[in-house]
Amino acid sequence: MAEEKELTEEAKKQRRKREKAAAKDAALGVEKFTVEVAGVFKSDLKAVMKAHGINNQQDIHQRLLKNLISADFETQAWMLRNVTTPYEPSEKVSRAFYEKSMAEISADPGDEIISPSSSP
Repeated sequence: MAEEKELTEEAKKQRRKREKAAAKDAALGVEKFTVEVAGVFKSDLKAVMKAHGINNQQDIHQRLLKNLISADFETQAWMLRNVTTPYEPSEKVSRAFYEKSMAEISADPGDEIISPSSSP
């Protein structure tokens, strides 16, 4: 068995501080709950927070959860529906997709390509 190193006073102080905070959180029923979301939502979430005077992401998540939990079943179902976020690719991405698609079609011919401008 290896001997434990003697902790410095600062390390002991920090340990006591963490233990005190953990005891306080336990008494209040506070738990860590990590939420990972796609980065595409960040700017929209910040705009909603600003519009409603919310300056803390934890606050907005707690409000959303409380509202969801307190709603009746039908309202919960409506709140939980999957709404597709509109996505508009940039010109650069659109052009790269088009060029890659044309290269794929050239590599494997067989389908007729009808451009939207040439349709009757």
